[in-house]
Amino acid sequence: MVKKIYLIIVILLLTSCDTKLRNLTIEKIPYLGSELRIDGYYHSNIDSEGNIIGVAVFYRDGFCIHTWVTPTNQDTLNYIENDILLNDAYINKMMKDPSHIGVFQIMYPNIQFEVWEFRSWPFTYYGSISNDTTFIINKRKINTSGKTYQENLTYRFKQFSPKPDSTSVYVK
Repeated sequence: MVKKIYLIIVILLLTSCDTKLRNLTIEKIPYLGSELRIDGYYHSNIDSEGNIIGVAVFYRDGFCIHTWVTPTNQDTLNYIENDILLNDAYINKMMKDPSHIGVFQIMYPNIQFEVWEFRSWPFTYYGSISNDTTFIINKRKINTSGKTYQENLTYRFKQFSPKPDSTSVYVK
């Protein structure tokens, strides 16, 4: 927990000084496979250090959203759907900033996605696909420093429609 708080403080301090948008290193390519369902979103188990849940949304054009939510007293999936995915203000902020948006690629059984966690800081997540409704992220890398962290996050699928629009001027 202390490591995550320290990491967030360091990132916030550095990003407040550095507003240059870093390029993503993963190429955006259309996803034509069937290894993962993309007619909804994925949510992770609770992160052991930060009491947060990852939410990932994948699109056929290779675009993805990956954001973090803190569980509330209400139903977590209801919160993800209504307060995050259907919240136009939240989605518009992600697309304009950019934050929590990026690209993904699947080279079965592996998955990787790269998103801007903060405007100038792209992170890459690496994992493996268990089946078409489950994947596990086992490593996260801060691209600007090359620093890696071991993860153990299992993401499970939840069918959902309508997904937010995947149009972004930053991810082409």
